[in-house]
Amino acid sequence: MSNTLEQSFTLFYESPNNVPPPYHLEAVFRFSDFLSPNPKVSVDIQYLDREDFTKEELLGEGLTEENSFKWEGAISLAWRNRMATNFEKYKSGSCNPKDAEPFITIELADTSTRVPRFLDMEEGLIQEFMQAVFENAGKELPLYLGFQFKNEFDVWNRIEGEVSFFELNYRYTNSSGQIEVLSDWDKLQELMNLVFIAEFQSDKAKEDLKKNEVFAVFPGDGRWYIAGDSLRKPSGNNQYFDNLEDTLQTIFS
Repeated sequence: MSNTLEQSFTLFYESPNNVPPPYHLEAVFRFSDFLSPNPKVSVDIQYLDREDFTKEELLGEGLTEENSFKWEGAISLAWRNRMATNFEKYKSGSCNPKDAEPFITIELADTSTRVPRFLDMEEGLIQEFMQAVFENAGKELPLYLGFQFKNEFDVWNRIEGEVSFFELNYRYTNSSGQIEVLSDWDKLQELMNLVFIAEFQSDKAKEDLKKNEVFAVFPGDGRWYIAGDSLRKPSGNNQYFDNLEDTLQTIFS
């Protein structure tokens, strides 16, 4: 890692050109003590042309009126290590994105620059890190997820708790009332990606899940969705519910 990165460097990010206001943004991440046990970052995010929208229009999109956001603080070693794994693969050069690609560049102290080999893949990591910062700053709440499913012994299990993008874990309560923590973020990402391709019919969903023997998902919007009723499989994916149950059994066995 030391061959590529230093203790202090700056990461520049801008949304793809085809992302319109009020979502288009520029962000600067100034990392310090990155290779130490106490890495830190200063974050400066600017939303471009958001002033062209009324307060009502922004609120209607679930956005705030602010055109900028600033935060600085410590980051976990889990996040440092995750980013370092990607950053050390950057190559020397300048970033020349297509309209559908983001601008992503690391600038070192000597002003030399490094860029990722695959811009669109790297963007996911940066967006997750922004989500983590928003969460830690109190700007957004952690995602609350819940599942009711049969375990590998055909016993119904119900778990629910918070997914923390800042801590990179899922802290949940199991059917016995015990608190457990899943820290394998790759597995958690796989699960979330699988969950959110389903079709959620909110008009049929339940605020309280009173049935103890139904396959159901709580995707963080305040409602439980029962498989085959309010939770529908994606079009053409006939094995969806089997795949979801298998994934839950594998992760939470």
